[in-house]
Formats: sequence, structure tokens, C-alpha cells
Amino acid sequence: MRPAVTIAIVLSFVSMALVACVTKPTYIIDTQAPLRGTVSDTAIAVVDKRPANDRESSMGSLLISSSNYGIYTLGDERFVPAPVAALSLRLQRATAGWPSRPQSITLTVNRFNIQNNIQAAARHSAATSTGLTSLGMDLGELILGKMREQNINMRKPFVLCVIEANADMLWSNGRREPRKISVIKAQNYDEMAPQDQIGKIIAATVSSALDAASAALAK
Repeated sequence: MRPAVTIAIVLSFVSMALVACVTKPTYIIDTQAPLRGTVSDTAIAVVDKRPANDRESSMGSLLISSSNYGIYTLGDERFVPAPVAALSLRLQRATAGWPSRPQSITLTVNRFNIQNNIQAAARHSAATSTGLTSLGMDLGELILGKMREQNINMRKPFVLCVIEANADMLWSNGRREPRKISVIKAQNYDEMAPQDQIGKIIAATVSSALDAASAALAK
């Protein structure tokens, strides 16, 4: 990466930090309104047990040596609809197409974390040959493995969405079927891209994670 680009990334992070309390664009992750015939008769209850740092927006440290440097957590207020509500809507539409539907689904959401991560790009000069600094340790091997499967370039900025949930499906004959859902979706973007383009990538990444979570219940 050219020095000028690296400087631009760092300056961009600092400038975003300065205006974070003023400018908070929202990202539309579900534009479809429920239509007749697209919502199933399965009763869906979503129990939100996410930690507070998944629900609330936060800005990473400005200290370059910090493991949180260059990491933005995008909270509920940044999305339309809010992530957990969007998950419920997506499940309603998905179950409508199942040939055999449970009577009810109780979904306990333990994690729904969305990050805009420019750490490795901003700290490129200090990164290892794989592009990982302490970021790699913080993300965990499972997440890193899934990101490698998706060909994510750790030297570039990326959006990361992690969903972890437990589902309890109850059928009309009394049968219960537990399911564990673990979804990890990530997408790189150009550090010099306009903010509206980055916003579309953020929304698309979250939408993809919602689809994957719905599909995991259908298996």
C-alpha cells in the first residue's frame, strides 16, 4: 500500500471519529414489507440476549497500539429495521416457503455483532505477512477461518457480521427440535470508496448474514 493511501486511511479514521457524534448514517437492510402470502403461520418469538456492546454503536480506540484501534461497532440505531427485528422478518418470509412448518419457533439471539473494521489497513506497516496484528487474536480462530473461506483480504478494510443463536422449533405433534445457528459473513471494500458505496456493502453483508441464518433453520 502506498504511504499516501495509508495516511489517507488513518486521517479518514480520525476524521470519522471527530464527526461520529454528529453524522450517523443509517443502513437499510430490509426494504421488503411483509406481503400477503409471504408470512407463514408459524409463531416466531425472538429473545434478544445480546451483550450491550452488540446493541450499541461504539468507536474503536484512537491509540494505534490498541487492539480496538480502527474498529467501529455498528449498533441497532444504525439499521432499518434494527438487526434483531430484521431477523424476525426474514424468518417469517423464509418459513412461508417451507413444505413442512413448525407450529412455533423460539429464537434466542446471543450475538448479533456488526463491525466496520479498518484496523489492518490503517496499521499495514506494522502488520505481519498475513496482514494480522492483535486483530487476529481478538477475532478468534473460528471467525478467521470463515473469513479465509470467503477470501477476505485482512490487509483491506472489511465489514464483519456475526450471528449466534439457539432455536427451539415446536411441531404440532409435540416434537421439539433444537438448532444452533452460527453465521459469519464478511466483505472487503475499497478504503477510498465513497461513503454511500461503503454503506451499501455494509447493508448487503448484514442482509447476507440474515439469509444464511434463515437457511440454517431450514436444513
